[in-house]
Parts: sequence; structure tokens; C-alpha cells
Amino acid sequence: MNTKNFFAKVAPNSVKTIVKKFGKPELKNQSRSNESWHEMETISDESYLRMAYKVIFEREIDSDGLANWLNVLDTGLSRTALVRMLVDSVEFQLRPVSSKDYWHMLDAKLHHARFKLIRTVLPEAKVILDLGGASTGDDRGALLSFGYPYLPEKIYIADLPPDERMLKAPELTQNIRYNNCDINYVYTSMSDLSLFEEGSFDLIWSGQSIEHVTTEDAEKVFAQAYKLLKPGGKLALDTPNRSATQIQCPQGYIHPEHKIEYFYSDLCQILERHNFKIVETKGLIDLSKTIDNNLDMKHFCEEAISGEALNDKPEKSYCFYLCCMRSCDL
Repeated sequence: MNTKNFFAKVAPNSVKTIVKKFGKPELKNQSRSNESWHEMETISDESYLRMAYKVIFEREIDSDGLANWLNVLDTGLSRTALVRMLVDSVEFQLRPVSSKDYWHMLDAKLHHARFKLIRTVLPEAKVILDLGGASTGDDRGALLSFGYPYLPEKIYIADLPPDERMLKAPELTQNIRYNNCDINYVYTSMSDLSLFEEGSFDLIWSGQSIEHVTTEDAEKVFAQAYKLLKPGGKLALDTPNRSATQIQCPQGYIHPEHKIEYFYSDLCQILERHNFKIVETKGLIDLSKTIDNNLDMKHFCEEAISGEALNDKPEKSYCFYLCCMRSCDL
């Protein structure tokens, strides 16, 4: 077996990747050829251990470690369990991490924080307008694919036509039925919501999308949202925090399609100008020390990986979440 080529195929970007792709041979079709997996399934425990140490610790296994793990495998421990123990070890947790690894880890952590936000914080609603909510990998749209725990009666997904997005996608049928939920695609800019009737929605959700339009267009979004909400309805959004992203990208924004990245207080003031009252906030990835002390990228990376994923410090986090109601409803 060509060990060098094998490592190139399975080199992990995260602990989850190591455990899934290296520790579970039944996932063979995800990232490597059947031939490679056949070799993995038939090699000896010693060869497997030598490969595991190369991939996980990027070093040769020492003789004591080899003898110990061979004995443990011989007593019945599975290879998947072995890999989990290796990635839980002190050596792996304290390993030096490259800047490339930090960005992979930050992306994975933000994804996890947004999953938790949508599953545990976003309010329940029967009729939802999801701004920018198309998903290239799920016809149901981003909200349901992120695990929204409630099944609405209707979801309207307002997004650009697929050929106008940075990541091209096939145009979906405008109406999809998922269980008892009607999902309707409306291809339009989020700044033009004139197709929708006033007083139609229990929840308007802008998940990482308000930063994709100019401030002027964002003002149009909020003015229209005020009219489109039912009495007692809510407008909710999450977006990058410029207090954090300016450390990462001082001369620009973190994504080529971003038109603006808001400071927490600035976006709060814009919403208040449109007669919204903020009723709940959350932070996604706590960066309090870095932001408070104007620290450099080294500290930014270290705190981003260790900081609390979903927290109560929106103004000091990598992204922030705001949930608002119309002042007249309170």
C-alpha cells in the first residue's frame, strides 16, 4: 500500500473528520476509493496503528505505545474506539495548529453555533419568510436543513435566482411539500418584498444574509418587514460582528459578497429607527478578550477555538443574533 498517497486522501481538517473517515471503514464511499478501503480493512493492527499515529499525531508510533495499543486491540477494543481515544488524548489536544487549521476549525465551530441557535433559540412560527434561505444541498431550504425543530405550515424562501448567486445552483420548483409544510420559492432580491401581502408572517428570518445587501437596502428590508409581520410577529437575524471581523480582515470583509459587516450597536440603532424593539440577543463564538484588548490574530484564533459557541455576549462575539418585535406590539 502507498502510505503517502493514503495520507493525502485522509488528511483530516477536524476531529470529526478523523473519527468518521479514518475510524469507520463502513464510510468508504465518502472520500476514498473502494480499493483503499479494502486495503484498510485487511491490514494488521500494527500497520493500522502506525498509520493512525502518522495521520493523527504526524509522527511515528513509539515502541511502548505500539505494545500498549496492540494489547488493547487484542482484548477487543474496536478501531473506531481507538481513534476516538487518540483524538481525546492530551498529545492531540495540545498539538500545534496551523493557521489553515484554525480557519477550518472556526468555520466548523460557527456552523455548530448556528445549528444550536436555530434549534434552541429561534422562535416557533406557523408562517415564515426566510430571506436568502435557499440551500444548494437541500430542497427544503436552509432553515429546515439546519434543524429548525418546529414544522411551520408555510415557509416562503426569498432568494436571488440561482444563476445570480456566487455559488450557482439549479432552479427549484417554486412549490415543495414537506410533510405538512408548504415551501414556496420566490426569486427576488431581499430588498424588494413587494410580492408579499402585509400582515402575512409570524416570523421573518434573515440567516447570515443582511450583510449581503447595502445599508440602504437593509433599511428597505426593515421598513417592509415591519409591514409584513402579523401582530406579535418577530424579525430575527444573525450576522457577522464587525468588531471581530475587522481584526481578521482590517482592509475588507470576510466574504467577497458582503456589502457591509455591522457593528452590533449600529445595527441595533438601525432597527430601533424602524420602530423595532430588540427582545432577545445571542452571541456566536465569544471573542471578548480579543475585542476588549484589541489583540492580534494569534489571540483571535486561540480565543475563537476556545470561546463559548452560543453565548450572551453579542457585542463581543464573532457573530451576533437579534430577535425583534414591532414597538406597537409591546
